[in-house]
Amino acid sequence: LVRLPEVLADVERTLYPHKLCEYIFDLSQAFNKFYEQCPVNNAPTDELRASRAALCAVTASVLKLSLRLLGIEVLERL
Repeated sequence: LVRLPEVLADVERTLYPHKLCEYIFDLSQAFNKFYEQCPVNNAPTDELRASRAALCAVTASVLKLSLRLLGIEVLERL
């Protein structure tokens, strides 16, 4: 998540949008691993549940922004 500004600066400098696509793919894979291994709604404590939910929300925001920068419309819900 913290690499987004670096990736965007690189895309702007090089004009290679595929680098943003690679970032989105890598972020999606990392999030899927996290979601499989770390229960969010069934976390052992309220603090952990809130922390994991916040991480999910931030990840969703970054993915949404990244996809929109590529001109890909994002659905709010499936």
